[in-house]
Amino acid sequence: VMNSIKIDNFKTRFAPTPSGFLHEGNGISFIITYVLARTFGGKILLRIDDLDAGRMRLEYLEDIFQTLDWLGLDYDEGATGVDDFKKNYAQHHRLDLYFEALKKIDPLVLYACNCSRKQIQHDSKTGLYPQTCRLKNLPFETPETALRIKIGAETTAHFEEWQQGFQTINLAETVGDFVVRQKNGLPSYQLASVVDDDFFKVNFIVRGQDLLSSTAAQVFLSQHFIDSDFYKTVFFHHILAYETEPASPLGMGVKLSKSQGARALKAWRESGKSPIELFQKAAEWLGLSNENIFNLEDLLHLCKVYFSLKK
Repeated sequence: VMNSIKIDNFKTRFAPTPSGFLHEGNGISFIITYVLARTFGGKILLRIDDLDAGRMRLEYLEDIFQTLDWLGLDYDEGATGVDDFKKNYAQHHRLDLYFEALKKIDPLVLYACNCSRKQIQHDSKTGLYPQTCRLKNLPFETPETALRIKIGAETTAHFEEWQQGFQTINLAETVGDFVVRQKNGLPSYQLASVVDDDFFKVNFIVRGQDLLSSTAAQVFLSQHFIDSDFYKTVFFHHILAYETEPASPLGMGVKLSKSQGARALKAWRESGKSPIELFQKAAEWLGLSNENIFNLEDLLHLCKVYFSLKK
């Protein structure tokens, strides 16, 4: 078991999307990212994913800075506030890089797709794209068409999971033929995310287990098509925060979602609530005791003591 993080020029990131108010799962993930970076001498980037202009609102963008401030989390690179973000860090400043990466993907493994989300949900038995457009040969530049990448049945992605070693994921079973260019002509989240992490030289990523399929898609892109070092990244996929109500048929809560306004941290802040619960949860998710955690400093101290003892 590898408890220490031995990465040259260790750099991680907070990478929120301004598509809703941040919830407690986002907060805990930020805290874990922060304490691991500060424990192992890493740098932190604030990278905000704002390509989806349709869902972005100014109040969501402001909420990111307010939440980090409330949690007491600083970072080493990235926007200092909304204006600085718009002027220097918004993703539209890097569109050329995304399109350059898109051009590197062999057109023979791509196909155009004009299916709607509703249609895919209706036709899919597994939740994955059912390859409806694979043989249609639609021209790539047909209006309102996305570009998907063909994933063969045995296609796998390999990556290093912190504390667990190398993992292998079958893309056909977890991701399917995923989108690299959206219907609006913009690059997909998967593509832009790889390019951004490469551009900013990020090499350690903390994210929820719900993003394992994203990790697989991104590592696959990096290894095969776009000439990037992203596939060398070390990951820590943490457990997720769940709503207690309504329960799903599996006896598990429903995963917290920003778009559904799940337990927004904005409400915690405005009611004068302390983030102590989040620091204690972060300790739990890291496999540590939360007994004596009353603030960020307590968690950082515990982390440093625990992981130095485990080296």
